[in-house]
Amino acid sequence: MTRRCLSSLSGRTVKPAIVLGTAIILAATAVAAAGAAIKDPGVMVLRQADIRASQYEVGDDLDGYLRTPLKAAGLSGLVATYSGASFSERKGFLRVSGTVLTVATPAAARRVFTITTRARDRLVRRGASDWRAVSLPSFGDQQRALVDPPGNEGIASAELVVRKRTTVWLLSVTLERRPKPPVSELVADLRRLATTQRQRVGAG
Repeated sequence: MTRRCLSSLSGRTVKPAIVLGTAIILAATAVAAAGAAIKDPGVMVLRQADIRASQYEVGDDLDGYLRTPLKAAGLSGLVATYSGASFSERKGFLRVSGTVLTVATPAAARRVFTITTRARDRLVRRGASDWRAVSLPSFGDQQRALVDPPGNEGIASAELVVRKRTTVWLLSVTLERRPKPPVSELVADLRRLATTQRQRVGAG
């Protein structure tokens, strides 16, 4: 389904643009002026079957913690978001969410990557979590992976931010189970989903 989007982060009036899937304009004026072709992130998001989710939804907007700094930087591009959740007695509660952002140039994508990782750092520091770096295979040109080990409540989280050429994607995984799951299981889930996400993004 196609939609028309009249809004932009620049705050200026823009010409209506046809947007595919769940993608929205971040700053359509600058894109139109440059005549740059930006890939549709709506076709790159993980799908319900990828996540093996019983609940699944897609969105078309960024959370404020990320939207605000991207707007302040004057970046132009498209964004698509998704989330899914599943539960089983063996696995517990698994929640997966992600964001895919596409811009016109690798230079702009590098800025988006930097802003995204910094915004995530500010966000996780607000909680009492114990995030730390984790090693994963390469999924793009730049990446940063973090894991928050489970506490006594049995909740563990991990996230991966990747830039592949002109595409930046964020993948977040949360696993809740008692007794608490090992970090290795959470990292394996993140790696499995990231492998599929890399395939969806392709050449970026």
